[in-house]
Amino acid sequence: MYKNCSVSIKSLITIFLLVYFPVASALTADEIVFNTTQEVLNRLEVDKERLEKEPEYIQVIVRDLIIPHMDFMTMSELALGSEWGSLSDTDKDCFSQGFKNLLVERYAYVLLSYRKQDINYQSAMPIGEKGNVSIMQTLTRPDVKPLRIEYPMRPDGDSWKVIDLVIDDVSLIRNYRKMFNKEVEQKGLDSFVKSFEECN
Repeated sequence: MYKNCSVSIKSLITIFLLVYFPVASALTADEIVFNTTQEVLNRLEVDKERLEKEPEYIQVIVRDLIIPHMDFMTMSELALGSEWGSLSDTDKDCFSQGFKNLLVERYAYVLLSYRKQDINYQSAMPIGEKGNVSIMQTLTRPDVKPLRIEYPMRPDGDSWKVIDLVIDDVSLIRNYRKMFNKEVEQKGLDSFVKSFEECN
């Protein structure tokens, strides 16, 4: 439906903010992503003056609009890999919270630094055998190599939730898994988990 549809947006908004999914019955993944882009852009426009004075307010927007609509428990399990099953339920909860905060801190302020680009939507493609889909977008602007972004999502009732972010074929979750596996090898699982403030 939205193939080859272009809108002008700040590029990293599409990398991170397009993962906000408003609760909407019977919408396709394509429609949800497209509609969400507009929701995010509207919020950024409304809060533009405040963001100029208080850049840290971007974290509030991220937490309000995006984080509740990402499956951080699944993302945390994928990022920790085989070690996940060794954690207690309490450690799983605090690690997932810590991973969420890590991503908010890392990406929130970057959202303010990107200029307008054009984005082309491609229809959702099925991935795996669990009913998951991936939405792909390509960001373009003159004299810059196009940036390809994929959003793997799983069905969640009448909506969808993001379980990874793939930028130019590089998976965010896989990158974190490599980083976390190294730290677990060096520190041990318990010490690694306790290195997250939320687990102390």
